[in-house]
Amino acid sequence: MSIRVSWAILLSFFLALAVCAGEPVAIVREIRISGNTRTQTEVILREVLFQPGEPLMSDLVDETLRNLRALLFLGDVSLDAKKDGAFVDVLIRVTDLYARAITPLLAGKVGELSYGAVGQDYNFLGRGQIVELTAEHDAITGNRVRAFFRESRFADSRIRVDLDVEAAAEGHRVFLSATRPFFRLSETVSVGASGFSQESIQRLYSGQTLSEKYAELERGGSFSVQRSYGGRVKVRPGLFLSVVDLTSSPEAGFAYSPSDRRRVLTSAGLTVWRPRYETTRFFRRLGRTEDLQTGSWATVRAVGSDRDYRFLTVDINPRLKPSERTYILTRITYRGRFSEGSTWNVFASADATILVKIREIHALAARVRWDGLGRMEDTTQYLLGSGRGLRGYSLRRFDGARRLFFNLEGRPTLVRKKAFTVAGVVFVDGGTAWSPGIGGKSLAMAAGIGGRVGMNRVYNSPVLRADLGYGFKDRTWVLYMGIGQYF
Repeated sequence: MSIRVSWAILLSFFLALAVCAGEPVAIVREIRISGNTRTQTEVILREVLFQPGEPLMSDLVDETLRNLRALLFLGDVSLDAKKDGAFVDVLIRVTDLYARAITPLLAGKVGELSYGAVGQDYNFLGRGQIVELTAEHDAITGNRVRAFFRESRFADSRIRVDLDVEAAAEGHRVFLSATRPFFRLSETVSVGASGFSQESIQRLYSGQTLSEKYAELERGGSFSVQRSYGGRVKVRPGLFLSVVDLTSSPEAGFAYSPSDRRRVLTSAGLTVWRPRYETTRFFRRLGRTEDLQTGSWATVRAVGSDRDYRFLTVDINPRLKPSERTYILTRITYRGRFSEGSTWNVFASADATILVKIREIHALAARVRWDGLGRMEDTTQYLLGSGRGLRGYSLRRFDGARRLFFNLEGRPTLVRKKAFTVAGVVFVDGGTAWSPGIGGKSLAMAAGIGGRVGMNRVYNSPVLRADLGYGFKDRTWVLYMGIGQYF
């Protein structure tokens, strides 16, 4: 009798919790995977946030589906739950994308094309590792080869390891990191460490003419630890440390290079975020299900460095949805350092993207962006042209310490097939770049058409892009090709 009473009390306790949380009580009895035989069941199950014998909660179901959609070797993902009394059987249906794909790389304009290929395997050895091998010829910097490897579950732990190695005609890059991320919303601690070495050639332009060229070598590392609090609103304080050594020298025939220095930055940060997602299609991809983050967030980081100055970084991301099919995504960033009563090294930008969906598969999109630099320690600049916000002009047509541009696009979807999707683009772009006290701020305008081909059955569903724009100021047509939606 006492045993029956205990179980009754226990069941009543779980029922009370479920009623308070608005969740139905159902204990997971079985989890099955249905889909292509190429997919490894073990890789999928380790991303499931509930196990047999545990209650099935709707928030865990939603988060599990987001985790599975983040696996780049999976296409469509769905979950069915069949209830049998107090128990529920879960069936997860998945669709594999093609394995071991080779994707061409093509970007630039006619007469200045960069080209190459990348071999990808997003389920390497059947355990979810990511491997990418890239060989590319860049129209400006020459040849390069790159190898990237990611192990999301090092030694079956929650530690993610990234290794990125690149050898190029103008230098090299080696990057290694180990992190334990917030892999679920209820996770409370995230830690990470990284180290890198990077050698490259930097270029500055004046009126499309190369004005400065110097070699730069950076070496350094970082460490971070963050804590997460809250439910509907996440509050995440953190501590950060980074050390960077910079050395540089001018190339033959040029005089400028930044001064050598070491930066030891210690900082404290705080992120406030509302974790809210929406499942949609035809937003940034051509047909694949996307998990769009519609919750706003803000991040602040500050403290000081080895040279006795304070710095402040602010990143604010308001996100709005004024109607059922209208999205407004905005971002405001600021970074500066303070010393002897003055502000130095100011980076600031403001960006807003508006997208209105039409009959789910078509859209009207608009973007406006401003960037600014002030009182910089090193000479640096923004460029504006095709591939940098202003189609219809050469890649480095405009340059300066300030940049303003906008884009308007109509995005009709033309053909929808299982293997691919074809879409069109009609666009109007405008923009300018300038430096205070140097040159004018006259707006350059362009208009044109473009095409998009979404590879629905290839890893990560890449979008191949081509835009033909007419620059009214230069009275020229410029064809630009690349990968991904323009914005």
